Amino acid sequence: MRLEGSQETLLITLYAKAMDNRAAHPVLHDRLADDLVRRIDYDFERFGLGPLDIRGLALRSLAIDKWTRAALQSRADTLVLHLACGLDSRIYRVDPALDVDWLDIDFPAVIQLRRELLPQRLGLYRTLATNVMEPDWIGRLDRDRPVLVIAEGLFPYLDEWRARELVRRLVEHFPQGGQLLCDVYNRLALRLLRHARMIRATDARIGEWGREGAGGVESWHPRLQLVDEARYTQLPEMAALPWTQRWAIGLYERSRWLRELGRVVRYRF
Repeated sequence: MRLEGSQETLLITLYAKAMDNRAAHPVLHDRLADDLVRRIDYDFERFGLGPLDIRGLALRSLAIDKWTRAALQSRADTLVLHLACGLDSRIYRVDPALDVDWLDIDFPAVIQLRRELLPQRLGLYRTLATNVMEPDWIGRLDRDRPVLVIAEGLFPYLDEWRARELVRRLVEHFPQGGQLLCDVYNRLALRLLRHARMIRATDARIGEWGREGAGGVESWHPRLQLVDEARYTQLPEMAALPWTQRWAIGLYERSRWLRELGRVVRYRF
């Protein structure tokens, strides 16, 4: 099966998690991603991922996993919407109770791959084969409970107006409120991403954004409120990393200018 455009970038994050798992001291421990990379016939080295790329993508997922577990511990009736899920094994890493309603959403070709490659998950876990920008799928969701929206690695591939519209529709559909977990980037970071080897190895298109990029998501809707920002240096898993990686990640977090390039954030609405 051929993945087109932004769909192919799911292999970047999959490979990063597999390489993290093969490191002497993994942070994410994603054995399923490792297994998938061994089974998929693809030249993953063409992405040119370095050690910091690998750790950064693994730590991003780790932070979102921890927020996801905390949200489900607080409200077990929360509906989880994992947007542009790719081949991410988050449902297996987080391993929620079988009565947690979890919906993995992506293009039909990607969902077909998930069904062929990933193990069956029992309980209320479901997949939805659609482009997340299609206008009708949100309206079919149960709106009488809180929602947890996970949008990891999605916004860079959308134009700003499309990302705003998606977030607006989600917020307004759920009067009981919820949370949005995502990564956001300023315009300079998106410009750099367009020229990154990992992106140039695919046919992915980076979206067009205004001056602020996605740094001010809370301005997209009156109900959105920034609650938290991931600090990798505060994660206990950091202690086992090589000192060079700890130093580089610490430098990134200490510099406000560098941190504004890209952040992993949690919003409440």
